[in-house]
Amino acid sequence: MARRPAREPPAVDRDRILEVALALAEEVGFEQLRLSEVAQRAHVAPAEVAALFPDTNAIADAWFARALAAVWETPADQLADPDPAVRLERVMLRWLEALAPHRVLTGTMIRAKLWPSHPHHWVPMIFALSRLVHAFLDVARVPGRGAERALQEIGGTLLTLETLAVFLADPTPGLVRTRDALHRSLAAGVGVLQRVGPLLARIG
Repeated sequence: MARRPAREPPAVDRDRILEVALALAEEVGFEQLRLSEVAQRAHVAPAEVAALFPDTNAIADAWFARALAAVWETPADQLADPDPAVRLERVMLRWLEALAPHRVLTGTMIRAKLWPSHPHHWVPMIFALSRLVHAFLDVARVPGRGAERALQEIGGTLLTLETLAVFLADPTPGLVRTRDALHRSLAAGVGVLQRVGPLLARIG
């Protein structure tokens, strides 16, 4: 009888490794997270973890990428409101809610990227923030072009950073404080755009 070909071992589940890494980081702290310990906890070879996540910064990047994916997966019913500001608020809340299960850890990850000894992380963070803001505006279908769009991007960046700062210090159930801050800041930003938007549209 012909021998059956040996089955290849199943590929290491990237999402499972990420979950193990996040759980371990919650226990020991992100600064003390070691890939070898993640591998031991996940019952896989260290080389398999390193192939997916070369360092702990890659684990942080994967966590933020998951939150960005949640933005792009915003349900259609949350985008049905005719008001672009309402849609934008809901999209931004999707991102924050995706980060909420590891809120404190998220702050630790960001601070680790900002360490003076990690200047190689700074430029990628700028590009990541830009992609995030563009995703917010795109998914929320916020209209704008030319100079008006540029102002929206600047305002969206400031709004994101301001709201993120509140979020990272917000222990309230359901992120009540963060939601209130986002709503107020967004309303103020919309007021500015309503005053200068028509002029910028003519310039653009």
